[in-house]
Amino acid sequence: MADVQGRCDEQFSAVRRSFESNFDQGLDVGASVAVAVDGEMVVDLWGGYADEARTTPWERDTITNVWSST
Repeated sequence: MADVQGRCDEQFSAVRRSFESNFDQGLDVGASVAVAVDGEMVVDLWGGYADEARTTPWERDTITNVWSST
């Protein structure tokens, strides 16, 4: 099971399961996801590693490029 940190509102538990699944299946090395609904943060998760060698854990404030966002 992936070491995922953060919080996730119970209503969005499927988001957490999908996020963890990406690590368990080897689809992500490291990532974070945040979702706000009507100004309330309902998902704020991070996990994995910030480097391909898997030596630096992904932290809450890890900086990354965003190439496409909607």
